[in-house]
Amino acid sequence: MKSKQIKMMFFLLIVVSALILRPSKAQIKTSICSRTQTRPIDNVDGCFDAVRLAADVDIRWLSRDCCKAVKTLDDCLLLVFPNRAYNTNLFKEICFEIFNNSIL
Repeated sequence: MKSKQIKMMFFLLIVVSALILRPSKAQIKTSICSRTQTRPIDNVDGCFDAVRLAADVDIRWLSRDCCKAVKTLDDCLLLVFPNRAYNTNLFKEICFEIFNNSIL
């Protein structure tokens, strides 16, 4: 190969690598929710416990008030058990399914 062809192949390799390895804007945030971010569900009696149970598929304890508080949470990872954290979007979707988009 000629020197120009080698340079062009190297340039194309760099461009393709940059496009593949760049982070997407649509990626889920991977930071753990802070205490201030979880305050809305802490202010509703029994809401955090209901959310923890919902993580284990027991959704019967989620109330309408709790789901309103869940809807206000930022996008972050909610630490529901010492070794398990779930994205808050999961709980928002659960609340949406329970109350079928009414008044939330």
